[in-house]
Amino acid sequence: MVQFTQPGGRFYAKAMSLKFLLEWAYGILPAQHSEGPSWMEDERYDIVAKAEGNVTDAQMKLMTRTLLAERFQLKVHRETKEVPVLVISQGKTAPKLFPPKEGEKYSIHVEPQMGPDQKIASWRVVATRFSFAQLNETFSRHLERVIVNQTGMDGDFDFTLDMTPDENRPNPLDPSILIAAMRDQLGLVVKSQKAPVDFLVIDGAEKVVAGN
Repeated sequence: MVQFTQPGGRFYAKAMSLKFLLEWAYGILPAQHSEGPSWMEDERYDIVAKAEGNVTDAQMKLMTRTLLAERFQLKVHRETKEVPVLVISQGKTAPKLFPPKEGEKYSIHVEPQMGPDQKIASWRVVATRFSFAQLNETFSRHLERVIVNQTGMDGDFDFTLDMTPDENRPNPLDPSILIAAMRDQLGLVVKSQKAPVDFLVIDGAEKVVAGN
């Protein structure tokens, strides 16, 4: 679990692997970096850090990169590699992405939707002031693919998604449910293909005994 509180700039990671912390700090998926030594995935660490003043999510990730470099002697370099991705684009009609309301803040939350029998029938994802970059960061891990934005749309948007599991797909974040919701509810065209993306090569890291 990684938590970042804003304002306040407090960073908290509980029982996280160095591999996951690297992915969080650089905003990448497992398919976007080389393997590195096995302990990077096996060992678990707790990290608590506090930034001076109020920092953004992007600033906290940059600070975490520095922390990993200093604490674990983590060394990486960037390359470009062709990997399977999901390309989203506009269809024949405008996507159901709406301008944020005045004074609205960035947020995403999930609300259970009850059925007639008072059992949870679906889950509603409500996002406000959300960018395509944040859409990629939020959903690409569940989809196991990088999301490439080819809509030609920039900026922040509000949107709602209803995720309805079934007997064959009990997980509401099943990739097929999420892709269908993006197509049918947001009106986006979603295609699977290969494309060049940023790739992080792990050049080295030094194992730290947990608790130190």
